[in-house]
Amino acid sequence: MEHECTGVILAGGRNSRFPGIKKTFHEINGKKIMDIIYEILSSIFDEIIIVTNEPHEFTEWDALIVSDIDQSRCSLAGIHAGLYYSSKKHIFVSACDTPFLNRELIVYILSQINPKFDVIIPETEGGFEALCAVYSRDSLPAIEKNLQNRVYMVKKFFKKNRVKVISRKKIKKFDPDMNSFFNINTPEDLEKAKMMKAKKCFKYVGKKEN
Repeated sequence: MEHECTGVILAGGRNSRFPGIKKTFHEINGKKIMDIIYEILSSIFDEIIIVTNEPHEFTEWDALIVSDIDQSRCSLAGIHAGLYYSSKKHIFVSACDTPFLNRELIVYILSQINPKFDVIIPETEGGFEALCAVYSRDSLPAIEKNLQNRVYMVKKFFKKNRVKVISRKKIKKFDPDMNSFFNINTPEDLEKAKMMKAKKCFKYVGKKEN
């Protein structure tokens, strides 16, 4: 693969709003959401890491399966684990519940990797999309400091002059309806995704980070 970057899938969420099996194991058009994401990332990256606190549930995928080092079970802890275990300087991070992830957008984000930046991140109307972004190993000290201080919001470790923001205008060049940022949190979201996939019609405006 041409990108010196690891693809990281965060699959350590609590699934609290979606009882039953993990949401990433549900199917859309006969394919598991996890398979959809894995196939896209494995077509780009030669190293895939899945960060999960239930590693035995992900053995069917050809990936390095790791668990959070920090036990806060937040996205920042997952990013930290991805950076820690990656053999490369950069990682691209995806959630495990985004069935409309756009390959062309990922490739563009990767094209913006530069030693000047610790983070390359899209920004929608809802704010930064932290789980569709590139992170550099240089950001590990700041992430570790925030985890130790229990500051879990991802953007809180950003240094303004070390962040490359991908604008909405640029996002829409590759993903006109910004489907990449739709994630499935509830059974209703899953049904909506199935319907939109069938109609091939979807528009997402973004959600603020919790």
